[in-house]
Amino acid sequence: MISKSFNKNILKEKIGLAGCGNMGLPMLNAMLSKNIDAKGYDIERKTALLNLEKDFVISKKKFLDDSNIIISVVRDASDTAELCEGNNGLFEQRSSKVLIIASTLSPKFMVDLKSKAPKNITIIDAPISGATIAAREARLTFMVGCKKVFFNYIEPLLGVMGARINHIGNYGSGMMVKVLNNFIAASSVVSVRHVLHQAQKFELDIDALFETIDTSSGQTWFGTNRADIEWFKEKFENDNTMGILKKDMEAYVDSFENEADLDSFVSGELSASIIKAINNMPATK
Repeated sequence: MISKSFNKNILKEKIGLAGCGNMGLPMLNAMLSKNIDAKGYDIERKTALLNLEKDFVISKKKFLDDSNIIISVVRDASDTAELCEGNNGLFEQRSSKVLIIASTLSPKFMVDLKSKAPKNITIIDAPISGATIAAREARLTFMVGCKKVFFNYIEPLLGVMGARINHIGNYGSGMMVKVLNNFIAASSVVSVRHVLHQAQKFELDIDALFETIDTSSGQTWFGTNRADIEWFKEKFENDNTMGILKKDMEAYVDSFENEADLDSFVSGELSASIIKAINNMPATK
C-alpha cells in the first residue's frame, strides 16, 4: 500500500518528472501551472530546460532524494533501467517512493523491472497517448495498470495532465493495452504516409484527398489530425518521433510475438513489414 508518510492528497506531494522531452516537458509545465511542487530531470541539459531554472534538477540523486512520486517519461527501456538501476538510481533509495512509468515499454520488461524493485518502491504502469499537442493542452490519455487503491491515489495527479484516465487492471495491463494500441497506430501511420506518397506521385489534390478520406472508411487519427501532428511529414531518424514509433513497435513484438505466433495474421511478417516501412520512411512534402 501507499506509504503512510505520503500526503493523502497526492497534489500536495513532491513530484518529480524524469524525461523532459516533447511529451515530458509539457506534462511538467501542466503540473507547475497548477502550483504543484514538481521538479524535472533529464539526462541531457537541453536549452529548453534552462528556462525551468529552480524547477529543473541536474543531479539524478538529488532529484530522486527530493521526490516521493516519480513520473518517468524517458525514451526507452535502457533509459528506464538507468533511472532505476544505474548509479544513484531509484532502486538505491531507502525511503518509500512511487514510480509511475508513462513511457511506452515492453510489458515483458515491466515484469522484469518489478521483480528487481526493492519493497519500498511501488511501480505503476501508466503509458500515455495523444501526441505532443495533447500533452501541451493537458488532454493526454493514460492507460493505468495497478491495484485500484493505487489508481484512486494517483488519478488526481494524472488528471492534471490528461483528459482520459483509464484504469485497465493490475500491474502490466496498462502497458499491454498501450503496445496493442500502438500496433494499430503504427499500421495507420504507414498506410497514410504510403497513400500520401502515391497521391503526390499522381499529382492528386491532397486537400481533396484527405477531405474525402476523413469522411470515409479510410479515416484515421493520424490522417485526420495531420495539421496538428508536428511529425506528420518527417522522415525516420532514431531520435525523432518516427524513431520512437519504431521502438514502440519493437516493444509490441517483444511481448506478443514468439515462434508459435509466426503464422498468425497479426504477427511475424506483418510486424516486420511495418517496422521496415517506418525504418525506411522518407520525408514528405
